[in-house]
Amino acid sequence: MCSQASRFIWLLLMTGVLALTGCMSVADPTKYYVLSPTPPHEPAPIAGESSVAVGVGPVLIPGYLDRVQIVTRDASDQVAVAMYDRWAEPLESGIAQVLADNLGTHVGSERIAVFPWRGGVARVLDYQVAVVVLRFEGWPGRQATLDARWRLVGRDGTELVLKRSTLNEPITEQGYQPLVQGMNRLLSTLAREIASEIRSRAEATARSKS
Repeated sequence: MCSQASRFIWLLLMTGVLALTGCMSVADPTKYYVLSPTPPHEPAPIAGESSVAVGVGPVLIPGYLDRVQIVTRDASDQVAVAMYDRWAEPLESGIAQVLADNLGTHVGSERIAVFPWRGGVARVLDYQVAVVVLRFEGWPGRQATLDARWRLVGRDGTELVLKRSTLNEPITEQGYQPLVQGMNRLLSTLAREIASEIRSRAEATARSKS
């Protein structure tokens, strides 16, 4: 009787150990993604424009995108929240930083700051870009969309430009990695549009001083 009880306890312990080992051996399927700047095909900064100081932000996103999970939207405007595919940082921060990196390349300046400003940065900015994102998602294997309103503000706080950019990028491959890469390209396109405005106004300012 004692031997049978000991055998039962041993089997019970072994079952628990095997179950625990099985749980520990299951890999976490969660994947994390970050947005990244896209090198331009033909960078064309204007000579003498390296001193231009640009501030990027604030960047605002809609509530349905303000989460760690990647959100997708199909043609019927039905959204889906990915269970195992997530952003590695807050989406607002990622958008702002990538826009800043891309703008620095397109404008040809290292003097790019990201909101919130630190120290006396606000006093030395030549331009500030504020962005309200209306849409920034897509569907794997179809397309990615960026719909945003953006304002370009001058040194004295005067609004210079107010525009809405609605951009689409075809996605030919399935999966979240190609979708994120398409979103990177959308941010690069938006940065090019903003940089074009900054360059034209910087040129005009330089001509007026000469």
